[in-house]
Amino acid sequence: MIIALHGVPAEMIFSLFGAFITIVIYMIWVHYSVYKTKYYNDEFKYFTVEKRLILYLSFLLANLFVAFLLFWLLTFIFATLIFR
Repeated sequence: MIIALHGVPAEMIFSLFGAFITIVIYMIWVHYSVYKTKYYNDEFKYFTVEKRLILYLSFLLANLFVAFLLFWLLTFIFATLIFR
């Protein structure tokens, strides 16, 4: 394995791109799963705007934290698979 001292190796770009695509799919899947729940369709729409905003922002913050950890985990997994 040759490590480039200038620029970014193509393998790292591929692993970052693969992790990014996986995270986008994860975020779409999580939002779609929550959208299809009975709680969201029956009870969530009757909350006040402030309560819905707080709940959605906390949901988004938790998912972004998980997505951030998953992104770096997948980046390193893809990089080890490519650099083999």
